[in-house]
Amino acid sequence: MDSFQVDSSFQQIDELIKEYLLFRGFSATFRSFESECRNDKDKRFQADKIIEELYTFITNSDINGLIDYWKYLDLRYFSRLDARFFGSVKKFEEDLLKYYLVYATQQKRREKVLEFFDAFGTELNGNSGWTKWFGLPFSRDPTIDPNYDIFFTKQWLEMFTISLHNFLSAIFQNMPLPSLLCFNIDRIQRYVLEDEIKTLRNEINSIKNGKTETGNGDTEFKLKINKPQEPTNYTKMLQRARALFDQKDRNAPSRSSTTSNKVNSDNNSVKSAEIYTDDLCLTPISEYAIDNSQELPGEDINPFTIMNQEIYLEHTSGISHAKFSHKGNLIASCDTDNIVSIWSYSGAPVKSKIDNLNLNITCLEWESRSDKLFLMGTDERFVKIYNKESRSIVHEFQTDGHFPRVKQINCSPVEPLFACSSSPKEVDDGWNNVNGLLITWNLKTMMIQDKFILEPSMSKASGLPVAPIETLQFNHNGQMLVTGDRVGCIRIFDIRSFKPIMEWSLPKITNISLSKKGNGVICSSRFSFDENNIYVVDEAGDLTQWSIHKPGTIISHSHLNGFPPSPLLSPNHASLTKPSFRKRTSSTSSVRSTKSNKSFSGIYLTNGFGSGSTNNGNNGVTNGGNLNKVPMVSFSNDTKHVLCVGGNGGCQGVIYQTSTGNQVQLLAPHNSVLTAVDWTTVNGNSVLTGAMDGSVRVTKMVTDIST
Repeated sequence: MDSFQVDSSFQQIDELIKEYLLFRGFSATFRSFESECRNDKDKRFQADKIIEELYTFITNSDINGLIDYWKYLDLRYFSRLDARFFGSVKKFEEDLLKYYLVYATQQKRREKVLEFFDAFGTELNGNSGWTKWFGLPFSRDPTIDPNYDIFFTKQWLEMFTISLHNFLSAIFQNMPLPSLLCFNIDRIQRYVLEDEIKTLRNEINSIKNGKTETGNGDTEFKLKINKPQEPTNYTKMLQRARALFDQKDRNAPSRSSTTSNKVNSDNNSVKSAEIYTDDLCLTPISEYAIDNSQELPGEDINPFTIMNQEIYLEHTSGISHAKFSHKGNLIASCDTDNIVSIWSYSGAPVKSKIDNLNLNITCLEWESRSDKLFLMGTDERFVKIYNKESRSIVHEFQTDGHFPRVKQINCSPVEPLFACSSSPKEVDDGWNNVNGLLITWNLKTMMIQDKFILEPSMSKASGLPVAPIETLQFNHNGQMLVTGDRVGCIRIFDIRSFKPIMEWSLPKITNISLSKKGNGVICSSRFSFDENNIYVVDEAGDLTQWSIHKPGTIISHSHLNGFPPSPLLSPNHASLTKPSFRKRTSSTSSVRSTKSNKSFSGIYLTNGFGSGSTNNGNNGVTNGGNLNKVPMVSFSNDTKHVLCVGGNGGCQGVIYQTSTGNQVQLLAPHNSVLTAVDWTTVNGNSVLTGAMDGSVRVTKMVTDIST
């Protein structure tokens, strides 16, 4: 259960207790309980609120209140931790007191600094970490004094805040819960277990009926049972916390802030969408005679065993975007006619299509905490929020008029919050020092939370060009956001201050000879599983790994052979010569559907992967133009592998090993060029590949225990 769910459960249970006390006539107990709730020191186990309380004591120069509250946290939580974390707790306490002195000095409250050493000087005397600090009241300018200057920087404060927040979050995520809260968790787990049993039974029946490409059904079943279980959210949080606090190299000039988020009103109108059901959709076509025995160089060959793969015919024109839902059992896909389809490839049938009111769809995203809400970005300022249950558009956000093209959307994993990047509408591969916009919206209040404009004036301060952001991803607790733009710049934003705390540029690497093809457009930027590094894939096919603790320091570099694919077709051919596996309508005889005159701007479906574009006048079909490569890259949850459009001239998905960049597994090819891939690990490993002919293949895999 994530922190948002826990907080919601606390609110619900508190209200139920109050209702019960009033019903029983326990008015005195009710008043006492309500009073204690208002003065809750635990702040409903929200790390943000606890840090805010600590900083309130600091800004008020209340050293006694600060120490008393820290002692409460120590007795309530820290003293119960494993002994290996005691050093981290002591360091946090020490840095918190140092920040108290720094803030008092910045506010010219010298008497508070002297008062601190009068009260605690004897206790701190002899502590090597405090020896130099006794001279702080007598330093002429501590901001340039080498003994203290680092503590007066915004980078130090922001990094301390992020580290403390992560530490508290890890504690709250792993502490035992009372029975009232556990009841709801047990109920959820029972539902999950029932779904897993149902899925397992379906797979067993498929094996018995001979629907899978296996030589021995019992072997396949055993592989499924013995597949290592994915770590729970609690375990993942603890692993990341350990990786963070066991890390020896702490020289990162990274930052955080306690600046409050600004919430602006949003009076966007809500419009209904036409929803209709296609009785021809959800028709899987099982794959037969698929050869997966291709030899690949390098280690870790074929790390996954393919259990099943099916093709779904949800669309009659080329796929532009396709995404698994948060729970992994639904898929949302969009085609070049800007028709969005939501459908299920497993379990109960779910099928609906969304008429997007003649707007070009530029990106898709599922709300991260459930499968209820679905987000669509357009090139006319709108971000549409679609409710799957009511089958309607429930809200529409509007970006700034200067930045109408929504480039990318990503939802926070722990809060009702999403971030989106947008840009000017003109498409120009030569973008350099052109404004871009990054916004966060609150899905609970339906209002803008924060806004950040990347403008040319920033280049003078950072030395880096600015350009619209192509990719973005939250970290595991939603406190940081990594972005990659069109000119190869990586930035990490702190969500609380909504400012970049780290930034560097790919072209500035001097000790690595990177490929020079492409424009530096970043196709994917994401945190590694332990969140100590950032993985970046650019349009030249380079996979680089960067250290978070030493921004701009490259850890590894490799080239993804085959990505992006070389041109496959000549301009005189619109499809592969291989015959299609289904009867095509007139709208699917070419890459671009002929039934729509809309100018599709989210992706340029072409006959190859060249650069530059030449319109042939046939309803938007271009020859030699650029495909949007951002949907062509997807990492596994553990970031050990990455799936890209690659082999067979772009008709085949390729799985690469991130540590080496080697191709380790090839997926079955499509009949036309691929345009989108995605990967989910919620219920095992499943990947999808979408193609220009409108087909989507879902491949279910298990980890090969022999590798």
